[in-house]
Amino acid sequence: MPWLKRNALHIAAFIWGVAEATVFFIVPDVLLSYIGLKRGVKAAVSASFIAALGAVVGGVIMYLWSTRDPASAREAVLAVPAIGEAMFARAADAMRDDWFFATVLGPLSSTPYKVFAVLAPHTDGAGLPEFALASVAARLPRFLIVSIGVALIGRGLSRWLSPRQLLWVLAGAWLLFYAVFFALMPN
Repeated sequence: MPWLKRNALHIAAFIWGVAEATVFFIVPDVLLSYIGLKRGVKAAVSASFIAALGAVVGGVIMYLWSTRDPASAREAVLAVPAIGEAMFARAADAMRDDWFFATVLGPLSSTPYKVFAVLAPHTDGAGLPEFALASVAARLPRFLIVSIGVALIGRGLSRWLSPRQLLWVLAGAWLLFYAVFFALMPN
């Protein structure tokens, strides 16, 4: 049990990475930013790598599901809040032009990674090994930026705010982010 307790946040980061790459709709960045705030840069970096590994596993699951049953994989992703047909159409167009860069940069355009994972098996050149590599490039940089950024901002703000106040600021920032996100996105 001590091992489990010691590694609980890393296990949660992996599971959250898998879940969000499949059908969960809250990004692992929420947990990663908490880890950065509470545990610092080193813990943020390791948790980001673990969450990215989980995201790759989740992406591979969606890729394989879409290979075997594209309609049900697509429907499952369309049932996720804030994902719509227009988003799928834009992602498919981008992937036809350059699937690798669409997969890597697409999540920066508010198109969830899981959309690209479902489309990839039906895109020329996007084999499973290549898609897994693109997945690392699509997920890890953002995870690192968010978690390290929050760790550093938290360190700077700790001169004026207590640990509890910092947690409230972080929670408020994520609530505001998702309020805006869901107000602007479909579904």
